[in-house]
This record gives sequence, C-alpha cells and structure tokens, in this order.
Amino acid sequence: MIKILDREIPNLITELTVEQFEKLTDFNSDTTLDPIERHLKIFEYLGIPENEFNDVDVENFIDIIRQFNEHPNMTYPTVDTLEHEGYTYKAEMKMTVRDSKLIEKYSIGKEKGYISNILAVFFKRQDLGPVEHYTDAHIKHKSKFLAKLPASICIPYISFISEKIRAQATPKLEGGDTGAVDGDSEN
Repeated sequence: MIKILDREIPNLITELTVEQFEKLTDFNSDTTLDPIERHLKIFEYLGIPENEFNDVDVENFIDIIRQFNEHPNMTYPTVDTLEHEGYTYKAEMKMTVRDSKLIEKYSIGKEKGYISNILAVFFKRQDLGPVEHYTDAHIKHKSKFLAKLPASICIPYISFISEKIRAQATPKLEGGDTGAVDGDSEN
C-alpha cells in the first residue's frame, strides 16, 4: 500500500485483485490518455477523486506517480490449485488448441473480465469433463471468483501466454518459416 494525499491505496500486484489489475492495465494501454490523465484515472479508480489533485503542484504529482510506480523485484509463484465452494480447480502451464482459441478471443476482445476469463480457461474443475470446462456459463462462473483473487495469481499465466506468443512470432519476424507446408510453393 502507498499513502497518497492521506489515503492508502494498493499499488503492488500482491495488493490488487485480478479485477483491479485488469482495470489498471486498461488505463495504462489507453492511448487516448496522456500520462497525467492516465494516473488521475488510476488514482480515482483506487479511491482518490481527481478533484483532490487540483491544487497539487505538477512536480509533486510527478513524484507521486514515480512513488506509485516503484515496485520491488518480486517473483510470483505459480498457483495451480484453488478451492472454491467445495470444488477443486487445477491449472497446468500448457495450452490446448481449444484453450488457445478462447484465450485469443478474450485477449483480442479485451471485454470486461478478460484476464479473469483467461484464468478461467486454465483453471479446470476436477469433477467436470472437457465439455463442461469450456461452456460460457462455467467460464463466467469461474471468472467471477477469480476476479476477486490477488492479481499475483495471474502473472505466471500471463507470462506463459506471452512467451508462447513470442516464440510463435519470432521465426516470422526473423524471416524464418512462413508457415508453408513442405512442398507448398507460390506459383
């Protein structure tokens, strides 16, 4: 927690929920906002109304932003088992084609809850079969409780997905295999 204008707000990934982390990520990637506006929105979302910054000197505000953004180097252990409402949910660091399809859908759409939806794809209830894991209703059910968990739970999974995407994109960027099957040619 960090104290800003006599209010404590979360600023570390271990203090934020998945839902809060997603919202902050949305603010940070909003190209229509300048840095000052972006942080005013972040602070307001976390509980400090914009009007409370009206008389703050800009240099002081920049220092507040710097302090807010300072984070110690931390490692985030992979949580692979969760208990919720008497059920066990397990996750593995692997993606099936079906997982990839859903993760891509949620990532591209970036609808509200997309990070918790992505986590819901990974965490599968142990007493259900493959069909039930992927129903929209079940993903939404899992997403609701996952959104309230500490954001640190999502970091290993987001890193895993990012690494998969990077590994797939690297050969194409380096002029390697374009995906043609042996024997295919352009005529």
